[in-house]
Amino acid sequence: MKRVLFPILLLVLGACGINQQAKQIKALEACKFEVQRVDSVFLAGADVMKMVQSGRVDTRNLGGVAMGMLRKEIPLKGILHLKITNPTNNLAGINQFQYQLLMQDKELATGIVNQQVKVNPGESLVVPVNIDANVYGLLSNGAVLQEITDFISGNSKDQESLLTIKLKPTIAIGNKTINYPGWITFDKKVTRNLLL
Repeated sequence: MKRVLFPILLLVLGACGINQQAKQIKALEACKFEVQRVDSVFLAGADVMKMVQSGRVDTRNLGGVAMGMLRKEIPLKGILHLKITNPTNNLAGINQFQYQLLMQDKELATGIVNQQVKVNPGESLVVPVNIDANVYGLLSNGAVLQEITDFISGNSKDQESLLTIKLKPTIAIGNKTINYPGWITFDKKVTRNLLL
């Protein structure tokens, strides 16, 4: 009798765990997401934050970009601090999530945040998202490169860029993970102040 009940008990507990995760992800969909700040941003080794603060693109610091163009590999590294606010009455949470960052609808970076995130009802949590991407494809477009140069130098005071963030949570079932069907997507208008 015990041999029959034990597998049934495991199935019931597993189903409860899946339902609980699904409920937490549903609450996560209702959360408000915003980019609180971005820091430690380096483009091919050049400190982007210093360039934004000085208001000029120093070509001496962008030698790595020129070399990267030849190699078709321009690394972008940084930390995006994502603030998640839970307005619901339920716990919002995920075990890990994939992300995509798009700038003006062009893919900037993708990756995985392998960190459990839990946001209690009525509270906020800031999650650091490490960015490590090759942005050669983005910067090889002359118009995009000029837009980024204008953005850094502050040539256009009112200039904004649209950053789209997509999150795809995963559900843990035992020691397996299943991707959530679809993306949680939100847009953020990015100004130079975010990097200052």
